Amino acid sequence: MNLIVRARLWLGKLASFAFARVFMIFVIGFAVGVAWQSYGGEARKTIASWSPHLSWLAPPAASASSERIRAISLALATARQNIDKVASEINRLPPQDGDAARRRTSR
Repeated sequence: MNLIVRARLWLGKLASFAFARVFMIFVIGFAVGVAWQSYGGEARKTIASWSPHLSWLAPPAASASSERIRAISLALATARQNIDKVASEINRLPPQDGDAARRRTSR
């Protein structure tokens, strides 16, 4: 009987130890994920600088893409201003037959 009690206690400790290991792995993995999200670019640059074999980890150059996005957004803003100017010029035109009713309902 004493052997069964000792075996149960040993299994209980073993199970709680296994749970603690899995829980710690989960916590460490979560912390690493949060850190990677926060400092991923810098970490990738640092790791890539350690060896030429790790150069694929380096983040792509962001300057070219950010310049491209800036140029596209500027072009879109200019196009929007031009469309607004054309729309205001169209609204200034005198109404022709049948246009008056259509203009009143579209505003």
